[in-house]
Amino acid sequence: MRSLLLFLVLSAGLTARAQDGTGAVPYVLPPRALTNEISSSLGLLTGGYSYSGGSWDDLYAASVTRGHYLFNGFTAEAGMLSLTPLERGGPKMSTTVSVRLGYTGVRWSVLAGPLLQATYPSTPILTVLPSVRALYQWGKVTVDAGLLDLVGLVPAHVGVSYGPVGLAYVLPLGARAHVRIPLSDRAGIQVEGFAFRLGSAHSSMLTVGLVGNPQSSRPGGAP
Repeated sequence: MRSLLLFLVLSAGLTARAQDGTGAVPYVLPPRALTNEISSSLGLLTGGYSYSGGSWDDLYAASVTRGHYLFNGFTAEAGMLSLTPLERGGPKMSTTVSVRLGYTGVRWSVLAGPLLQATYPSTPILTVLPSVRALYQWGKVTVDAGLLDLVGLVPAHVGVSYGPVGLAYVLPLGARAHVRIPLSDRAGIQVEGFAFRLGSAHSSMLTVGLVGNPQSSRPGGAP
């Protein structure tokens, strides 16, 4: 938990430097609560269980690709998560796909849809769960909440963001943080991490990747 807070403070400092230095790229508030976006990240995930007298954990290489597109407010979002175990004799590879549909207004957005997780060999091979995300925006401040967000990795969260920097409480005990370090007015480096405990289970992850806001023939950012 302390590492997440330290990560947030350092990332905020890097963002401020990126915005205040020569050739600064200021944060520009989009005309809608969301705008067209696509991102791809790589990182490490640890997860396991605690028991009386100790605990065990598995280590994975994580690949996350996400994106959402707006059609004059109507919003389609898709994401794919791939987990590859880095230790022999542990869990198998797994792939999770999420698809959410909804609407984005000037200050708010609501998206919902199925989350499909496939692991082989396992019983059952395919698991289907619901996934929901909602947010409301006041200027540069955004309040958001989600169920099985980050392609199913975060069970439930409530958070707040200021511009490109955000911090969230993960239920029942945990935290999530993210920051976007701008490279241009439409691209940046996305750093994201979380850590939480759910009963005897615990999990944490840190990813780094690229994020962009592509233009389109039907601009999703137009109100």
